[in-house]
Amino acid sequence: MNIFERGNLLLSRMLAVPLTCYPRVVKHVIRRNWHSLTASRTIKTIDDTELFNDFNVANVKELIDRFSSREYPRFFFMDGPTKRADFVSKQSPELLYRVKNASDQTVAHRFDVLGSGLVDLEAKIPWRKDFKSGHEWPKLHFTKLNLVDLEAGFDVKVPWEMSRFHHLVTLGQGYALTRDETYASEFVSQMRDWWSDNPYEFGPNWANAMEVAIRSVNWIWAYELMCGSSVLEGQFVLDYIRSLCEHGRYIMRYLESGWPGSNHYIANLCGLVWLGIYLHPYSESVAWLDFGLDKLSEELQNQVNDDGSSYEASTSYHILVTEMVFWTYAYCRMNDVVVPTAVVDRLVGMLDVTCSLLRPDGEIPLIGDCDSGRWISLESDKEALRTYQDARGLLIAGAVVFGRQDWCAIANYPQHDLRRHESALWAFGEESVNVTSGLQASDFDSLSLPDAGWYVIRADENYMVIQAGENGSEGWGTHAHNDLLSFELLVGQRAFIIDPGSYVYTGNYRARNMYRGTAAHNTVQIDRHQTNRIPEKDMFRMNNDASVTIHEWGSDGNRTWFDAEYVSPVSVAKKLYHRRRFEYFHDLDYWVISDSAGYLGDDQEKLSNITMYFHFTNLCIELDGLVAKTCFPDGPNLAVLPLYDNVVGDSHTGIDAIINTGWVSSRYGVQEKGPILQYSMLSNRQNVIKTILLPFYDRLEFDSRCGEVLQLQR
Repeated sequence: MNIFERGNLLLSRMLAVPLTCYPRVVKHVIRRNWHSLTASRTIKTIDDTELFNDFNVANVKELIDRFSSREYPRFFFMDGPTKRADFVSKQSPELLYRVKNASDQTVAHRFDVLGSGLVDLEAKIPWRKDFKSGHEWPKLHFTKLNLVDLEAGFDVKVPWEMSRFHHLVTLGQGYALTRDETYASEFVSQMRDWWSDNPYEFGPNWANAMEVAIRSVNWIWAYELMCGSSVLEGQFVLDYIRSLCEHGRYIMRYLESGWPGSNHYIANLCGLVWLGIYLHPYSESVAWLDFGLDKLSEELQNQVNDDGSSYEASTSYHILVTEMVFWTYAYCRMNDVVVPTAVVDRLVGMLDVTCSLLRPDGEIPLIGDCDSGRWISLESDKEALRTYQDARGLLIAGAVVFGRQDWCAIANYPQHDLRRHESALWAFGEESVNVTSGLQASDFDSLSLPDAGWYVIRADENYMVIQAGENGSEGWGTHAHNDLLSFELLVGQRAFIIDPGSYVYTGNYRARNMYRGTAAHNTVQIDRHQTNRIPEKDMFRMNNDASVTIHEWGSDGNRTWFDAEYVSPVSVAKKLYHRRRFEYFHDLDYWVISDSAGYLGDDQEKLSNITMYFHFTNLCIELDGLVAKTCFPDGPNLAVLPLYDNVVGDSHTGIDAIINTGWVSSRYGVQEKGPILQYSMLSNRQNVIKTILLPFYDRLEFDSRCGEVLQLQR
C-alpha cells in the first residue's frame, strides 16, 4: 500500500472504533510502538547463571536432575509415554501405521503445510520462509519486519504453521510407539536448528504471542512423549528449559490484549497457564499461572456469549478457542490447579455448542473464517479431516473430563470411529474407554444459539444450519463473512449446499475478499451490493452495516420454521432489505425458503436485480429449465425448484437460472471447484420469492413428490 492508502485505512479504522474502546486501543498502540522503539539490535538470551538463580539451583547437573526426576507437575501419562502408546495402539490398531508414516515424512523433511501439498524441504528446514511463494524474512528483531505485503502475495502463516511444531508431537507419538531413536534424534536436531535460526525475539516466528504459546505447548507434548530417550540429556535439556522460559517471558511482555479481544489473547493466557505449571518452580512461573487464570476468567466473559458460542462469528474459531481452553483446563485438572468457576462454566457451554453444531456427517458447518488452526493435534488422521479440526475428538475428550455421555454419543454418531477417540486415549488412557461403554445414539433436536445467531433445524438425519448473526468481535468483524441468512444443508450423511470457506488471508487479498463476500454464500444479493461493506485492504475488518431482526423461531410438530430480516444502509436515503423465512415440513420431508428483497426508503418500489446463490459441494448437478437436480446414482439427491409468481424478468418465467463454476475451500490454503446454482430476477421487497429444496432417491419418487409439493405451495 502507498502512503495515501495507508492513511485512508488508518482513518477508516479510527472511525470504526467505538469511543468507549479508545483507551484500550490507544494503550495497545503506545505499547506496540514503545516495543518497536526499544527493540534490541542484538540477540539477548537467558544465560546459565540467570537460569540457575531463577530455578534456585547451583549448576547444570542439579537443574537437569531436578527437572528430569520431579514428581510435580504431572503430565497426562502418569505411567510413562511408552505404556500409554501401547495402550492406545491396542485400542486403535491402524494408528501405528499412520503415525509411523507421518513420522517418517517428518524425518525426511517432507511437509504439507496449509495447502502446499507434500513438499520436500532442504536438509536444513527454512524456518523463516514461506516456501509456497519463496519469500524469506531476515533474522531481524520481529518489530523491524514487514510481515504483510498484500501486493507481493506471500503468507507469513506458512512459517508460523511450521513453527507451531504440530509435526513434532506426531514424531513424539512415533517414538513412544516404536522406541525408534531416529525420531528422538530428529526432534533434537529440529529443535536445535530452530533455536539457531530463530533466536529470542528475532525473525517472523516471534511476531505474535499466540504463535509463541502454541509452539510452547507442542514442544511440551513432544518432549514428554520422548522423555525416555537417551538423546534428551545434558545441554539439550538445558536449552529446552531456557527456551521455554524465554517463551513465557515473551508472552507476558507482548500480550495481545488490544481491542477487540480475539482468540490470540486467549491463546496467550492459555500458554501462560501451561508454562506456569510446567516450569515450576521457576521464579516467574507462579505469576504466569495466576495471571493467566485470572485474565482467562475475565476474557472468556467478554469473548464467549452466554449461549456458549464464540463472539468472533466463526464456527472454526469457536472450535479453536474451545480446544485451547479445554486442554488448558485438563492440564490444570491433572495437576490439582483450581480453575475459576467462570472458566469451567464457559468451557462446558462451549462444548455444548460444539455438540449442537455437529452435522450428521460428524463435521462442523463453516460459518465465518476458517484457518484450520489447532492448539494441539493428537489424532493420527489429521490430514484426512475436512477442516483439519477434530470437533468429535474434542467432544469425546470433553466427555471424559466432564462425564458427559451425551457428548460422546453424538460424537460417535452414526458409527463408532476409533480415530475420533485417539486424542482422549493419548491424554486419559483407560479413563476414556470407560466413558464410552454402553452408549446409544442420542436423538438430535433443532436448537437455537441466539447470541451467535446460529439456528439448527434437524429432523432425523436431515440438517440445516442458518446464519443470522451480526459481525461479531463487538462489530469489528474480525473473522465474519457477509453470510447473513445463509445456510448449509445435509440430507443424511451427504452434504449438498455448503459454505465455501475462507481459503487464504493476507497471501491473496482479492481471494480473501471474494470468499467473505455476499456472493460467496447461500443468500440473496441485491444489485451486487455487499451486505456489509468490505474494506479492500483491511483483511480482518468488515463494516458493521447490517442490523438483524429475528421474527420467529419455532416448531409445531409438523413444521419447524425460522424467520429473520436484515437492513443495511446503502446511502442516507436508501437501505438494503432482505427478509428470509425457512420452513421444514416434517411429514413430506422438504424445505421452503421464502425471500423478500429490495430497498427501504428511496426507490423501494423500484425493481432491483436480485440474485440467489446456492453453493454445492463438488458434485454433479443438472439444470432442467429452472429445476436443478443432483445426480448421485444411489442414496439421497436434492432438487431445487423456484416458484416465480409475481416476479418480473427477462425470460417468460420472470427468472433466469444458470450453473457456474465456483470455488470451495474447506481448509486453509486448499480450494477445489464446485458448482454454484444462481437464480436471477427483477423484483422488489413487496414480492415473495419461494424456493423449494426437495430430497429424493429416484426419478419416480421425484416426479411424485414434486407434483404433491408444488400443489401445496402454490
